[in-house]
Amino acid sequence: MIAWIKQLIADLGSRELSLVATADHLELTATHLVLGLKLDWRNQTDISAPIKEVQVMMYLHGQNKEPLRFYPLERFERVFGQRALQKTPIGPFTLPPKEIHSEHIRFLSQEVLDIPPGNYVIDVYIEDASEASYTNRTKIQLTGKMKYRRSEEWQED
Repeated sequence: MIAWIKQLIADLGSRELSLVATADHLELTATHLVLGLKLDWRNQTDISAPIKEVQVMMYLHGQNKEPLRFYPLERFERVFGQRALQKTPIGPFTLPPKEIHSEHIRFLSQEVLDIPPGNYVIDVYIEDASEASYTNRTKIQLTGKMKYRRSEEWQED
């Protein structure tokens, strides 16, 4: 039993991945919620990490409550000088060894709600091609300027 625990700790330590997340935008529609994040991963190991899945859980009401789940929708890029986004399909990506890798990803939630401005704890879950999974917990800040309203239900008066 002790040997198994030591091996588990060694396996977890062999893939040291850290993350910094920054909120870019929050899109509100009548049917869903979209959160745009800039994610900067640092792979501190000597081997690349091919990532096949990424998800986000946001804690709106504290870390002991059920989180709001977001699933990957698409990549995005800001169009220079405009508020427009250029969107491309999401697919697998690789975290190169000993480097920082950035992704701009829009995440979809089926929940329909308005998230007030503030600081929120999020968990970013990734799974690599070898089925190993990692969760990084960090905080993001949402501001009122980040919100896009895409339906009449969300239009401000």
